[in-house]
Amino acid sequence: MNSLLLKTANKHMKRIILLLAAAFALAAAPLSKTVAQAQAPGKTVLKINVLSPFVATGSGFIEHAFGPHVSGQFGAYITGASVSGVRFSGYGFTPEVRYYLSDYKPAPMGLYVAGYGRILNYELTGKDKDTGKEYKASYTPVGAGVAAGNQWIFNSGLTLDIFLGAGFNGGSLKINTGTEDDFDTGFLNLLGSGFRVRPGITVGYSF
Repeated sequence: MNSLLLKTANKHMKRIILLLAAAFALAAAPLSKTVAQAQAPGKTVLKINVLSPFVATGSGFIEHAFGPHVSGQFGAYITGASVSGVRFSGYGFTPEVRYYLSDYKPAPMGLYVAGYGRILNYELTGKDKDTGKEYKASYTPVGAGVAAGNQWIFNSGLTLDIFLGAGFNGGSLKINTGTEDDFDTGFLNLLGSGFRVRPGITVGYSF
């Protein structure tokens, strides 16, 4: 089961990274040359990650610029799925600080680098097929990482943000009922343990 979980997670991750790279390549040149961006963008952006549904997740963000180069962003998400008879559900938060590199485009517009944290909380439920007994556990990893990307803000107020990050998460599995042997530790890799790549494409509105 470990092997199946890791292969599934890797397959989805490869697809997302390829989609992200293609989107960035297609968007970067045409958007910068043919689409006029707002000269004075709104300081606040509400947005959703359009890649999240590929991993059974829904996520949204709010970003606010505090100066010409610096903004803060707060993200939240919920997730839930069932794999090989084990159900998991959870939520997480991603606080982030961004530094925008351009001297000509004020934050939150243009190229940026960022540092972020991750606070995650999952509930796992497994079931013994022979006895029907349920086993429950919780997993609460925390982590941090860095990211880089580009955010476009158009005259209409619509936004497009393409980014790629990398970080590390760590935590321990807390058994509520049953034993650790009742849970496949492959779930820890699937749910966010260890080194993580964090791709994203968000669309939103600036005001």
